[in-house]
Amino acid sequence: MSSKKIVDYIIVGGGAAGSALAHRLGENPQNQVLVIEADGPDEQRHPMASRLAQVPPGPRFRDWQAPQTLGVRQVGHQSTDGLAGGSTEARGTIRSRGGEADYETWEAAGVTGWDWARFVEAFTAMEGHAAGATGLHDDGRPPAEAAVPPDATSELWIHNLARQGIDSVEELGEDGTQAGYTPQPVPTVVRTSSVRPLPHAYARRRNVRVRLHCTARRILFDGATAIGVEAATPRGTVRFRARREVILCAGAIGNPLLLERSGVGDSEVLTTAGVHLVAANPAVGGNLRQRRGAAFALWPSGVPDHDPELVTPFARLRARVGRALRRPGPPARVDMSILAVLPSERGASRPDMELLFTSAPVAGATVACIPQSSTSVGRVHISGPALEDPPHLVPGYLSTDHDKALTVAAFARTREILATEPFASAMTETFPGTDVADPADVLRYVREHGFTEQAVGTCSLGSGGVVDDELRVRGTRRLRVADASVMPTLTTGDTEAASTAVGWIAGDILRNANTRSR
Repeated sequence: MSSKKIVDYIIVGGGAAGSALAHRLGENPQNQVLVIEADGPDEQRHPMASRLAQVPPGPRFRDWQAPQTLGVRQVGHQSTDGLAGGSTEARGTIRSRGGEADYETWEAAGVTGWDWARFVEAFTAMEGHAAGATGLHDDGRPPAEAAVPPDATSELWIHNLARQGIDSVEELGEDGTQAGYTPQPVPTVVRTSSVRPLPHAYARRRNVRVRLHCTARRILFDGATAIGVEAATPRGTVRFRARREVILCAGAIGNPLLLERSGVGDSEVLTTAGVHLVAANPAVGGNLRQRRGAAFALWPSGVPDHDPELVTPFARLRARVGRALRRPGPPARVDMSILAVLPSERGASRPDMELLFTSAPVAGATVACIPQSSTSVGRVHISGPALEDPPHLVPGYLSTDHDKALTVAAFARTREILATEPFASAMTETFPGTDVADPADVLRYVREHGFTEQAVGTCSLGSGGVVDDELRVRGTRRLRVADASVMPTLTTGDTEAASTAVGWIAGDILRNANTRSR
């Protein structure tokens, strides 16, 4: 075997967690690290969105409990689509950290050593690295952000939220009811969060290689010891060997499918799929947790010109900065996005939903309603031994009374905000239409036309989970999982920073393990 195909560590998946892990391992020049990434160079320039990182396109998933998402992209809302794995799409704010209460639920589920303090330590280290590597502020923010002039529709929405008691802030925090524009980065800074510069740092290291268009077929084992990865490339099948460990960072969909194709999982699932059992691990592919949201399409019916009373001081400042930073040339299309975090019930002490408002210059606007803290659980398993065999996916969303009640309440709260004047007179709802109001109709609409995002949990930490507290896959040796799939429950906000922190912490674990083995 060529020496280029023999490395110390193989990382499957180059998304948020895989990027952070590669950076940490690559800091030691003695480590030879290979990152296998199914996407190509265009996707790699946006490394936090390695959609379906190790799940190939082609045959569709089987056994859906609800029809596939339709209408979300038709009305212009960009999101993951329920098949998303390894797709830690961020909204560009500190909200991606979640809060202390999110991680307390992990401890209650039997997870040891993965508390809020450990994540704060990782967040601080990541942000410090980003600041040093790119000239950002200590908290990871760029020194200035390119702003665009506030459009009338977006400012009308900000004004509308204020009338509902949802104040706008310059930077969204971790707690409380609030709203703010999502950042528009300076062209020289690649950012959707403070950790985005990490992949660029490791990509320049000679001891870290990235293989694009390289999809993992299965993990190679010697008994129950992982020794490498077999992958599909445009030129055919190739095998890579790992002298030390294989680490899976392919997401909550990609990881369990790869484990099962490799013979690690529930014995009944593997027998049915025609895969030889290497290590029994019944939890693989279970505990799939996702958020299920709904989009409202809006069309202007009389949006006023810019009204000085509707434009916030911060928005005027953004406009001045934008004009100062703008380079000459033809105007580019810019979609303005505003994220609001709020309770679904008026007077509630804690937010439990998000609204993402997007105003497009020629396509009206959309409002995505996203309930937080879903308790519904689904599962995903292979249907056969080959990469091309379509998986069995049972998403399980809206299967608990909690999620049904929260979804109906969040939908009603969104409608209440949409009905506030003067916004209600300026914008007309074109989809799904105001006739969708009864709880049964709302749940049917969300099931059939909603969108899912930010899957976690299918390789969960915990006493009965897939991995132990050091991320080792139970029943195997020299094999770990390190991304959002190990998170036993969803965090509030998006999962980008939490997933990246898992990769960062995994780097510390592996370095400590190597020290002990000497």
